[in-house]
Amino acid sequence: MRIDLRNLGKTYDGDRWAIRGLDLTVPSGSICGLIGPNGAGKSTTLRMLATVMQPTEGEIRFDGRAPEIDDAELRRSIGFLGDGNPLYKHMSPAEYLRFFGECFRVPDKELDAAVEDMLVTFDLVDKRDAPAGALSKGMRQRLLIARCLLHKPKLLILDEPADGLDPRGRSDLRAILQRTRERGTTVLISSHILRELDDLCDQLAILQQGKLVVAGDVADIIERYEVRRFVYELRLLPPTSEGGAGSERAREVLVQHRALIEASGFEDGCETITAQIPGGEDRMADALAALVAAGVRVVTCSRVRSRLEDVYHRLSEDRVN
Repeated sequence: MRIDLRNLGKTYDGDRWAIRGLDLTVPSGSICGLIGPNGAGKSTTLRMLATVMQPTEGEIRFDGRAPEIDDAELRRSIGFLGDGNPLYKHMSPAEYLRFFGECFRVPDKELDAAVEDMLVTFDLVDKRDAPAGALSKGMRQRLLIARCLLHKPKLLILDEPADGLDPRGRSDLRAILQRTRERGTTVLISSHILRELDDLCDQLAILQQGKLVVAGDVADIIERYEVRRFVYELRLLPPTSEGGAGSERAREVLVQHRALIEASGFEDGCETITAQIPGGEDRMADALAALVAAGVRVVTCSRVRSRLEDVYHRLSEDRVN
């Protein structure tokens, strides 16, 4: 489903605008990340896209068509996870999913299989008959996302879906969203955890103070703002009596690989070096191989900032909130 927003605006009191003048196109079958600080207008925009809130001005078109009032057919093609969605705490996950499947008019002959598929996909089989109110926060969040995907929507809208998920849950969600996109579903997702969106989104929109700052293809935006360097933190053990090289030699090797040293320190018995490496993970792998060959005892190497974080920080420096 292709989404077109034209001059979209929303005010709650007739004076202050949560969002205004928003022009945005989301291609069909893409994953679009919506990012920005609190109060930027992300949740308001997503609610209007989900048709649960009417815009004050402007229009939204879905596959070129403006929604009608009480457009039930359109709403059945959308899966929406908003901010603070409640669960019916006395319903079990199986009952909850079946209830919403019936609301979305999933045919009876398909509903049992759809419910079972969601329970398996979101690792809720063992809790299928437990009261939803007794589930952990992460399990409740997985159930909410499962409800959004149960009816195989053409448009999936997720507002902070990783909230409450542990690292395994977040990794699983990324894989699920990739599969969802592969079957042609358009996905809009907001998140404060920009690393969760890195290498997931192919489209990006950044909002600040209710205005669109930049939007478009992620690769084009990264190129436009010259985010070609990756920032890594290295943890190094000191040399031993048997030999090995220290942090000074590590810096020399990194500089030979065109690294820019940002900071150094000491943590938990290890020296740390934070460095920007141009060219991405391939160049970091080459630098690591050279460090090891030089006798530097590298314990860990971890990415500090994602490319989207670099873009966001670059724009935040240019525009004062």
